[in-house]
Amino acid sequence: MERSAPTFRRRRLTTLALALASVTLPAGMETAARATAPAVHASVVGGTASVAFPAAGALLAGVDVSNAVSWCSGVLIGCNTFLTAAHCVCPGTGASCQGGRAPNPDDRVVYLQHAGFVRVASIAVHPSYDFPTADLAVLRLATGVTGIPPAALADEAPAPGTTGTLVGFGRTTGTGADFGIKRLGTLATDACRTMSDATEVCWTYTGAGVDSCDGDSGGPLFVDGPTGPQVAGITSGGRDARCGPGDVAFDANVHTYREWIAAVAGADLGGARCGGIPQVGDADTRVIAETSTISDATPVRRHTIDVPPGTNELRIALNGVDDGQTNFDLAVRAGAEPTATAADCRGTGYGQYAYCGFTFPAPGRWYVDVTRVTGSGTYQLTTTLIGGPAPVCGNGIRESGEACDGDDDAACPGGCGTDCTCTNPCTEGGLVPLRAALGPRLWLKTTIRNDGAWDGLDPRASDLSLTVRNDTAPLDVLIPAGDPGWSRSTPDDGVFRWSGDTADAHAVVLRCRRLKSGDWAVSLTGKPGPAPARRR
Repeated sequence: MERSAPTFRRRRLTTLALALASVTLPAGMETAARATAPAVHASVVGGTASVAFPAAGALLAGVDVSNAVSWCSGVLIGCNTFLTAAHCVCPGTGASCQGGRAPNPDDRVVYLQHAGFVRVASIAVHPSYDFPTADLAVLRLATGVTGIPPAALADEAPAPGTTGTLVGFGRTTGTGADFGIKRLGTLATDACRTMSDATEVCWTYTGAGVDSCDGDSGGPLFVDGPTGPQVAGITSGGRDARCGPGDVAFDANVHTYREWIAAVAGADLGGARCGGIPQVGDADTRVIAETSTISDATPVRRHTIDVPPGTNELRIALNGVDDGQTNFDLAVRAGAEPTATAADCRGTGYGQYAYCGFTFPAPGRWYVDVTRVTGSGTYQLTTTLIGGPAPVCGNGIRESGEACDGDDDAACPGGCGTDCTCTNPCTEGGLVPLRAALGPRLWLKTTIRNDGAWDGLDPRASDLSLTVRNDTAPLDVLIPAGDPGWSRSTPDDGVFRWSGDTADAHAVVLRCRRLKSGDWAVSLTGKPGPAPARRR
């Protein structure tokens, strides 16, 4: 990646190709990382580990959430909208990342400590982006986040001397390898001097306060607003590759570009709550934050959670130091300690991020293991317990366990069913079966005629249910929204492919292809019954 000036460093994970030498990066990323390695930096230097500011999240690279790696940071500004830096997604300038050349959203995953992984549906880069000018990108999420209040945008640009809080998942020195821990700290803004105060928010790191470094790119700078914290800056770059004293750092000035951000985010911007459930910070929500380490000497850390009766959701998220060598796994079990063969949820893979979510969890003690596979270092374990009234389907409020409720177009492109699940009902004659078989093997081929309800459908964005009936029992294939089994999809070609096992079938391959007519060709193969036990 070229630099706009020889003294500017972009706050990006620039040593990724070296630190992850044994890892295959998504197409196009390895070359960019190597090209920028000598020139850029973006973690909060001098910051402290924290789970505060729940809207601040990490932007990961990879199509498989279990193997996605640290890349940048960002902030939730709407239930379906994530704001980050343009250079985190665009290898050129804004003009080269528009329209049909927009970045591929399949290569990025958003991670939030109180909500887990969220797939990205589309990416918009500011058309005037030319680093460091207009270093902003708006990501549309494939599914709406619930339970996290989105961050508000600043009403005005911060004047020099304004106190702010910087948040990011980057590293703490220009040569460190401690990406992946969420840190924050306070700073005082300064005049930009050699840059424009109109387009940037700047500060000088003296060794006191905090600085940004590689991996903080896209992360928010919060300042106090009339009703609470507001996002005034998005981390962009700095002049010192060491991220040390004397560094002059700069963020994109959010207020200057607020009109463009609002135009892209649309009606999703400006909300105070996401979903009808209690939000992080409400009295009915409890957060347990734990920061610890594991190593050769202590390869497993066991945590316990006492879940009270009436809990509607239990969310457990893990993020650990991401140096390309270290690998931690997550295992969760209700009522007993997890074992190698028994757990209610596991987070595995070489990625240092994992998530387990449960609706209406059983009350009592739950056990959470963080286990060392390789390496050693720090991790953060964030447990969010969401209570409140029991959900009521039909009250027009999207609550725990509901994919939608009432007129919820954002959650369900095809409409909301009477049981608060997403549905794209076929009109009479809309489903044209071509061939089907249900026996030792499952085989189905059909066409769905589009009557307008299927326009713009992304099968990955909502729960998908297929039912095959015969003379005996129906066979259901249920795929939750954002499932990683969609990773081999090529949406630019209108092809969405899912593979995996379900409760009623295994070795399933589902292919949905959008035809030029707007109709959909759907094929499904697999084997009825649960997957057989496999030797490990």
